[in-house]
Parts: sequence; structure tokens; C-alpha cells
Amino acid sequence: MENNNNTEMELSQAAIRYLLTIYELSDGGHPVRSVEIARALAVTPASVSHMLHSLIKSRLVEKRYYGSVRLTSAGIRQANLYYTRRAMLETYFTTYLGVDAQVAQSDAASCMYCLSPQSMEEIQRQLLTDRVHLAAI
Repeated sequence: MENNNNTEMELSQAAIRYLLTIYELSDGGHPVRSVEIARALAVTPASVSHMLHSLIKSRLVEKRYYGSVRLTSAGIRQANLYYTRRAMLETYFTTYLGVDAQVAQSDAASCMYCLSPQSMEEIQRQLLTDRVHLAAI
């Protein structure tokens, strides 16, 4: 049974990392090979296999035997939530804190797991409020 709502599933940091990697490598839903995931994350194929099993059980990815990996619709929704969260944090770090883009990317990837929903909502509100003010100028 697939998670058909837009609520966030409880995933480990590692699972989120894999989900985002698959999302980025799939570039719009194309199948991804396990070896590509291993290369992108600098992990062993055995590590990829182990995590894919977990993501398959969560119904976030599907994989044919010795085949390519593809995100399910629930997997795409979850990956998109995390991708958006990471992008918001990167923007916040570079725009408001003046952090270098490469540092902001790394920090955003680390921080998105530990910030409360309240903090994420406040960052989003700040970004959207300032965007509206800038558009009005």
C-alpha cells in the first residue's frame, strides 16, 4: 500500500540521502542503476543493496531483480519534500548568512535532518515574505 498523502514519512538520515540521490540521478523519473547510486554516494554496492531493500519495504522505490531502480509515486513525493527543504536551507544560508554556496550546500544537507518543523516553517516564511517584498519593488 502506497502512502498517498503529502505527509513526511519517518526515514533515517541515510535513507533520506539515498532517496535524494536516486531522485537527482533519475532526472525526472528515469530508471537508475545501483552502481550509479553507489558511485554517487561513494559507498559499496552491498550498502546500496541493503538500503534499497529498506526503501522497497517502505514502498518508496521499486527494483526489478538485477535491474534498475525507480522511485514510486510516494518516493517521488517524499524525495521532493526533502529536496525542497534542502534547497530552502541552501538559499537561506547563502542569502541571509552570506555563506559560500558550496558550504551552504553541505550545511543544508546536514541541517535538514535536525531542524524542527517549526524552524523549517519560519525559514520558509522568511524566504517567501522577502520574495514578495522584493517583487513589489
